[in-house]
Amino acid sequence: MKSSSVSCIILAGGEGKRFDHADKGLVEYHGQPLIAHVIAALKNQVDDVVISANRNLDQYQKFSPVVIPDAGENHGPLSGIAAALPACQHDWVLVVPCDMPCLPDNLVATLSASTANSALAIVEINNHFQLVFLMHKSLLPSLHNEISCGNYRLMQWVNTCSPATVDLSDRAAAFVNINSAHQLIQP
Repeated sequence: MKSSSVSCIILAGGEGKRFDHADKGLVEYHGQPLIAHVIAALKNQVDDVVISANRNLDQYQKFSPVVIPDAGENHGPLSGIAAALPACQHDWVLVVPCDMPCLPDNLVATLSASTANSALAIVEINNHFQLVFLMHKSLLPSLHNEISCGNYRLMQWVNTCSPATVDLSDRAAAFVNINSAHQLIQP
């Protein structure tokens, strides 16, 4: 799969509870908003970027013309993905959070190599799934089903998809979330 045949959803709809309720994607990290770092890391790996956000939509449009709020109630990342997925141009979609500024430059290729027998390939670090995965749009009905059944846990849904897991524990630093003001000043 060529990287030009992959869309990306950046999840920026969180409440920022661990970050004094700041809109994390717009928080400055090394002179730029966190989301700018994510986009820079992925710009040569994906063809189009859709941002899932529930506030500051006009500010996010500086980074992508396609900013999609959750439809109806906000049920976390699952509803953000379900709302944004139809706006993606391609069948394969990389899903990442807005607060991982150091994503590797071969992420799409690495995950793509594991999608031969699964519609979802997810990054695993030290036996824990990360909110970083490549999925096929054909999974949209299963997302809607989970939400309509009141199941809003993203990783619970991921497990129902029989995901291919990609162990990147040797590159754990590339998948660190910025969750505190203290982390903003770290190199």
